[in-house]
Amino acid sequence: MHPPGGADSAHEDHAGAEPPGAETLLREFLALLEAAQEELNQRWSAQENTDCHSDRA
Repeated sequence: MHPPGGADSAHEDHAGAEPPGAETLLREFLALLEAAQEELNQRWSAQENTDCHSDRA
């Protein structure tokens, strides 16, 4: 048994702390972050294939 105000009610309080729509915003942010990461990877790969890095090999 859990005492009144124990772990169960603390979990419920924490679960209600997120503002409505926070999950949607987080998903949108992660999608944008993933797209930015892909673009940076493409730019990095293109830059590695140019001659400007040949002197570092």
